[in-house]
Amino acid sequence: MRPMRRSKQQLSEAACREILAQGRECVLALAASDATDGFPYAVPVNYVLHESPDGTLHLFIHCAPTGTKLDAIAADPRVSVCVIAQGDVVPEEFTTHFKSVVAFGRARLVEDDEPRHTALRALAAKYCPELPEASIEAEIARFPHTAVIDVALEHITGKQCVELL
Repeated sequence: MRPMRRSKQQLSEAACREILAQGRECVLALAASDATDGFPYAVPVNYVLHESPDGTLHLFIHCAPTGTKLDAIAADPRVSVCVIAQGDVVPEEFTTHFKSVVAFGRARLVEDDEPRHTALRALAAKYCPELPEASIEAEIARFPHTAVIDVALEHITGKQCVELL
């Protein structure tokens, strides 16, 4: 990957991980394919960050078992994601105070039931932490065909505005 042009504004790896862990939504960007009539496709999604035993970071995303996202991933698994942690417009300064992370990786459909179920539990724990485990399990059981996309991240970079340095 190309180095960041304004390297003084680059966030540390730890700051990038924190933004990825705390973010609520990301935009998943997929390569152009027949599934998207030749256009790139970017879609907002909920996700949860997971670190595998080997240290690789993954984003788990739930979706329907068929559709444009999965068709585009089947055609080209290379994706990027963007998480915006802060984006405050400051009109009197003609600027935006921002912090964001862009990550690149390869997406795949999680096909085995146990890892899919684990990912769905992790998503529920992130977005519904007040719900008891029994309620979460019942909800997962209601939708047995929910698909999970695993994005194995290969490159992560983050940036903030000069004013936040």
